[in-house]
This record gives sequence, structure tokens and C-alpha cells, in this order.
Amino acid sequence: MNIQKAKLPTSSSVAKLAGVSQSAVSRCFTKGASISNRTKLRVIEAAKKLGYKPQTFSTNSLSLDEGGLVGVILPYITNRYYPEVLIELHEALRVSGYRILLITTDDGEELDDNLIQPYLKEKLVAIVSATKPTDAFVENCLAKQIQLIAFNRNWKIPTLSSVACDHKYGGEAAAEHFVNNGHTKIGMVEGPVGSFVSKERCKGFKNYLNNLDKIKLFHERGNFTYEGGLDSANKLLKNNITALFCADDIMAFGCVDYIKKNTKLNIPEEIEVIGYDDISSANWHSYNLTTIRQPVRQMSKLVTQIIDDNIKDPELEPINHLIQGKFIYRNTTR
Repeated sequence: MNIQKAKLPTSSSVAKLAGVSQSAVSRCFTKGASISNRTKLRVIEAAKKLGYKPQTFSTNSLSLDEGGLVGVILPYITNRYYPEVLIELHEALRVSGYRILLITTDDGEELDDNLIQPYLKEKLVAIVSATKPTDAFVENCLAKQIQLIAFNRNWKIPTLSSVACDHKYGGEAAAEHFVNNGHTKIGMVEGPVGSFVSKERCKGFKNYLNNLDKIKLFHERGNFTYEGGLDSANKLLKNNITALFCADDIMAFGCVDYIKKNTKLNIPEEIEVIGYDDISSANWHSYNLTTIRQPVRQMSKLVTQIIDDNIKDPELEPINHLIQGKFIYRNTTR
């Protein structure tokens, strides 16, 4: 004789009975969360009818063996941007009681089980990744109840939450600045083939210029390296460009140094340069680089909030945050 175990009520069933969202149910049982008295009463009444008991959880009470370990997967850790990301992610997660397991990859490399398998013996509550996962990897994380969050990217995978800077907006803002300053011959330095952030930033830049007449755009690939910036500047300046957009600050540094050391062009009067990321060295006196700042601290706090919410209520729908960057004016633009 088969006896089926009664299915426990979930936050989803409570939300359906109360006629509210799952997030409202989560807020109702989260101390200090904002929720109206009317909604709270409806949720509590529905929970009582169904016999629903919310999961109580405190990350501060976890030991390493019990959980609280978050895998952070970042590409190009030698690029100055990612160590700064890691500092902010580590601080945001640490404050909430989590520990970090750092894994590095190459940008453009897909995240598969072969890469992560040695680490899965650890009890991970979540993986925050700037490297694209394979379908099999996503399914494996779901099966192991490991939350997977895309950082600074959105691959439009239905089961993944994401927190990203609006890369297209940043590219558009740089292009708008150049157009407003009357530039008609413009250079662009892209990152590696397959890089999501480079593709999005350059797409925003190109799309803005494509709508305008009399603009000539020349482009080279600098592969997110200083040397790539030097080489790209050498090639692009042969086209008599008067403005240069780089998909990251490192390549912009190479371009600025090439212009200063190998030409008589004055920055910014004769040629303007804009980078992307606003890493700490962009503000150094030798560069004073105009750039697009990514709100890394805000993004890191949002990642932590997503992990917290998922632990309290694993049935919450994935959420995608798109955060607008900020145009930072310095000495490489007029």
C-alpha cells in the first residue's frame, strides 16, 4: 500500500490564497520589512488556513559546515576592475554573514561542471558568476539547490537572477558626449571576442552613432589589455580621429599613453578619450580619465539581498536588476 506524504504548504500557495505576490509573503515574515497592515493580515490569515510555517534563517548563525559559503566566479582577475569588484562583493557578503570561495576563469569561457566540480563538495548556498554557465551547469545547480546569480551580465536564463550595470546606456552616453562636441571621426576600442560587457558597451556606442549622418566610426580590438590600447591607438590615429571610446579603462590608459608619448596631439583639446568602469587608477593624476562609473557597491549589496531573500523563501521568482552607471568627467574630455 502506497501512502503519499502530504505536500507542505508553500509561500506560493499562501500568496495565491491571499491574492498577493510571493515577495509580500516573504516581507510579512521578515522582521523590519515594509508591508501594509491590510496585506499583512491577509497573508497571516491565509498562512493559518493552510498551516504554512515560514522558514526562519539567520546567516550570522551559520558555520561553514552548515552553509553560508558563496562561490564567486570572476574572469580576468589580473584586470584591475575585478579585484575592486571582489573587495565590494566580499564586504557586502561578509556583513551578511557569508564566506567567499573565489574561482577565476577567462572572459568568454563557459562555466561548466568540469570547472566547478572540485568545489561542489563544499556546501554552497549560492554562486555569483560573471562567467556564462552551460545549460547543464544551470540544471546541476538547480538540482543541488544552489542559487545561481549573474553578476554584471544578464544571459536571459529564466531561472537565474542577475545584477548588472546598464552597459548599453554607458556606451550611448559616451557617444552622445562626442556628438555634442562636434566630432565626426571617432575611434572605438573593443574588448575580446565573446566578452558580454564589451559587446553591450560597444553596441550602445555604435547604435547611437548609427542614427546620425556624417559620422565615421573606426574600430580596433584591444582585448582589455594595456598593450591592446597602445596598439589600437597607433592604428586608429592614422584615420585622423578626434575622439576615442574604450570599452574599459585599462585600454584607455594605453591609448592615453600612446597619444602622449608618440604624437603632438593635446588631450582633450585635439582628441578626447573616454574609458569605462572607473577603476581607482582612472583618477590618478597621470590619467585623470573621463569614464563611465559602474555602481559596484550598490550591485554587490543587491546580490547579497537576492541571496538573503532566496534563503528565506526559495520559491521567490528570479529578479533582474539593471543599474545605470554614471558619467564621470575628468581631464581627458572637454
